[in-house]
Amino acid sequence: MKEDDYVGCWYCDNIIDHPEQVGLLHLGFPRCFVLIPSSGDFYFSTFESFMQMAQVNWLDPSDCGTVQEQREVLVKLWNFSVEQENREEELYGSRSNYD
Repeated sequence: MKEDDYVGCWYCDNIIDHPEQVGLLHLGFPRCFVLIPSSGDFYFSTFESFMQMAQVNWLDPSDCGTVQEQREVLVKLWNFSVEQENREEELYGSRSNYD
């Protein structure tokens, strides 16, 4: 996937009030917020276990796309979260090399 494919994707957390939860936000069509209740389980999940733990909230219930479009968004968010984690490892790994 090209980086442009993730323009509407956001990785969300609130470590003050909900340190164990993670959210994924998709602002393209169809718009949704995916709540992951356990960040620990999420970090070691497969796509299949992600689909089981994900609490999907469609932000426009009257126009939340087809079942196929919904699945494509969830696949995109999963791929985005993997890429996000890889970039964080690269960033923090490069910083620790200078310490």
